[in-house]
This record gives sequence, C-alpha cells and structure tokens, in this order.
Amino acid sequence: MTKNANPRALRVIAVYKFVKAASLLILACVVFGLLHEPFLDAVAHWVEHLPIQNGQSELQHLSDELTGTTPRRFIVVGIAACAYAALFTVEGFGLWNGKPWAEYLTIIATASLIPFELWELFHHSTPSKIIVLVVNVAIVIYLIFLLRRGQYDHEKKSS
Repeated sequence: MTKNANPRALRVIAVYKFVKAASLLILACVVFGLLHEPFLDAVAHWVEHLPIQNGQSELQHLSDELTGTTPRRFIVVGIAACAYAALFTVEGFGLWNGKPWAEYLTIIATASLIPFELWELFHHSTPSKIIVLVVNVAIVIYLIFLLRRGQYDHEKKSS
C-alpha cells in the first residue's frame, strides 16, 4: 500500500472490483447456459411476453440478437467475462490487502478500459454506463494521486 493511502478507500475500491467480478461470473454462467437451445428459447419466449409497453422494441431486438447469435460467440463472451472476472478479483485481492502492485495493476487495467467505455457510451448511452465511467475515472485519478504523493514523500525523505 502506498504510504499515505487510506486503507478504507482502497477497500472500497476492492469491493467495487469484487462486485464487478461477481457480476461478470454471473454473466458467464448465463452466457454458457444460453449455449443450450432450450434455455435460449425459454429466455426469448420470456422476453417476448414481458408486460412492458415502453421499450418493447428494444426487448424484441434483444430477443432477435439472442436467437441469432452463434454458440461460438456465446463462448467468446463467456470466456472474456471469466478473464475479466479473474483480473478484477486479483485487483480486488491486492487492494484489499494493501499491496502496492495492486495499485499499479488497477491503474493500468482500469485506464486501459476507459476508451472502450467511452466508445460504448457514445453509441449506447445509459445512466449506469455513465456512472461506471465516472467511478472508473475517479479510481484511476485517486490511485495516481496516491502513488505520486507516495513518491513525493519518499523523495522528500531522501533529501
């Protein structure tokens, strides 16, 4: 942990990473479950019969996307979800335990995903996507601040 880091703040970030990891594992389980045609048909049937007036066209589009997706694409999505879940779990574990390497890893991993989040936000903006982007940018800024402050304090003591 960076010398002046607030362990509570790092643990909050760790919990955020654990929640993202758990969400991705749930997604992977659902996606791998969709590989079985009866399950896919049941989901499509359920979506088509939801009692929603507004947004029905979006649900129909989702249903069409699900029924038109190949098993290979589901596998790719599931594997990617598992890989990111593993990364978020490692980040969360390191931050929870105050490991300096976790701060660097979190900065690199989180910052590298921000361009994709911006692209997704530009094409399909939702309030939840805006919140996730803002939180991720805040995490990167906070961790960079901690690391720089720690380096400054170290240089000050060396002088």
